[in-house]
Amino acid sequence: MNYLLISDPSLLLKSTLNQIINEALPFKDELNCIDVDFETTSLDEIIDQLQTPSFNSEKKVVIAKNPYFFSDEKKKLPFENNLKLLDEYLQNPNQDSIFVIICSQQYYLPKNKYFQLVKKYSQVQNLLFENQEDLKNYAITLKEKLGLSFDADAFQLFLNRCTNVSTLEREITKLSLYGQHLDYESVDQLVSRPLEDNVFDLSNAILKKDKQKTMKLYDDLKKIKTEPIQLIALLAKQFRFLLQVKILKNEKYSNEQIANELNAHPYRVKIALDNCRQFSLKEIKTKLLKLADLDLSIKKGLKDRYIDFEIFLMTD
Repeated sequence: MNYLLISDPSLLLKSTLNQIINEALPFKDELNCIDVDFETTSLDEIIDQLQTPSFNSEKKVVIAKNPYFFSDEKKKLPFENNLKLLDEYLQNPNQDSIFVIICSQQYYLPKNKYFQLVKKYSQVQNLLFENQEDLKNYAITLKEKLGLSFDADAFQLFLNRCTNVSTLEREITKLSLYGQHLDYESVDQLVSRPLEDNVFDLSNAILKKDKQKTMKLYDDLKKIKTEPIQLIALLAKQFRFLLQVKILKNEKYSNEQIANELNAHPYRVKIALDNCRQFSLKEIKTKLLKLADLDLSIKKGLKDRYIDFEIFLMTD
């Protein structure tokens, strides 16, 4: 039996793995449940583990993470892998071995040929909850399990700030320590704003040419050790998103159609639309091009990442 679990580290992933292990094994130890990493263990060794019988139980579980071959990026490894071995094994697996491949978002490229290969011969569970309704339902399950209740606006704020499984689990656990009922003010104070939200505010301040707010937001980001290079990448991503939203809106797309087209959270699209009406396509494109030039100059060593990023923030 082969499984493909698409997930970043989370309680949901841990629970799913435990269910697979408990169904396969009467007990778990280091001989019948093996963790391997595709980036540090050769495919030959992994296949050997799968083909070798367990010494103390009928079944064996092999859990493999970091399937680098799902990515189009070339990865330098201390060994060479013949990926045909994976193809051959998946088509004719050892019936006494449970092979679990964990694909994090980093390697989640559904059109990749090796992803398609593994998907074809495996039971697939996508635990990333790309569909916002699924993430909402999971949040409802967790809050009921923890005995929590929210005011309607508080729960919506919670969902808006928790856009992935890991964040949702972490923040709802934090809230459960505060009290059984949460209002808007409690959620606003206790649930961390995503870095992307702060960058969103920063991008708006830049486009509005509000220098005072721009520098205040930048100072706040510096306090949490956010590097200029990271901010350049996030700002470029945000300006690109605003540009795409504005173009699609000009082409008469609805909010829902834009969210589907860009695979974005509907709330993020709504806020982007509310804000990008104030700016022209030319203004957004200009900032995006300036960021690209700055990024290239810093990487070539022609500009200082701190000084020149601040100059960018203060320049119209």
